[in-house]
Amino acid sequence: MPDSSPDRDAGETAKAQDAGANASSDRTVHAAINFMRPDQPRKPQVMIQTDHAVANERLGEFEWVTLPIHDARGLAQPAALDREGFELDRIPTAVIDFYDETQIETVYYPEIIEFLKRRTGATDVHIFDHTVRVQDDAKREATARRLPVLIAHNDYTEKSGPKRVRDVMAADDADRYLNHRFVMVNVWRSIGQSAERSPLALADAGTMRPDAFIETDLVYDDRVGEIYQNAHHEDQRWYWYPQMAGDEVLLLKCFDSATDGRARYTSHTGFENPDAPADTPPRESIEVRTMISFAPAD
Repeated sequence: MPDSSPDRDAGETAKAQDAGANASSDRTVHAAINFMRPDQPRKPQVMIQTDHAVANERLGEFEWVTLPIHDARGLAQPAALDREGFELDRIPTAVIDFYDETQIETVYYPEIIEFLKRRTGATDVHIFDHTVRVQDDAKREATARRLPVLIAHNDYTEKSGPKRVRDVMAADDADRYLNHRFVMVNVWRSIGQSAERSPLALADAGTMRPDAFIETDLVYDDRVGEIYQNAHHEDQRWYWYPQMAGDEVLLLKCFDSATDGRARYTSHTGFENPDAPADTPPRESIEVRTMISFAPAD
């Protein structure tokens, strides 16, 4: 079965792209993104707080850089998972309440799995985690959800991607994944009235230099993981998707075991949109973390 490729039939991606493009002309914005400084005196750390209403503590040196975040709906060719590292798609859902864990696991997970198998040609899709993020302080505290992340990062590293497979799978299943190409993709969706106040910015993977990826320990109470936090350089090109509809999702490639030139990591961050009207509702979103296997079917 075929892997995804930059030259694929755009299908749902093109439809999703066109939906927003028809709503407005170019909506490139100039906004500040929080980057890690490139020269760190020691390995940075993110201390994960058990109280989700409290921001995680980050140890390291950072800088805010104001730069253009381009309207991805205006691209001549829709962004593709294997080329830019991200893409916009449509996944209709039967979920009524994204704060209901049972609905997410019994309705949304199967929808995601079916879509990703069809979209990528994968032989297996494993969902191991999801996070609902809430910008409004009162609602976040009441629902015990996490804050949006406002720093440029990628969720896994060369080391932590394969390790995460071992962490969440039985040994035989992990071997099957690790002995063939596998990919880790986040499926991001706005679940509130609007994502315009704090949308997601995504870097074109082809514009990211290797030295922009800084290994960072992710320190939990019971384990230590690793992510990349990102440094800024002038060659980077950042994008966002304005006016995301309720059935639109962003796919972000956070790890790819293939080293054949296709995108492997997708730097991303939430950002405060300076063009959002003052009455724009706070962002609410869900991200579903998946592992996708291209091992031959049994």
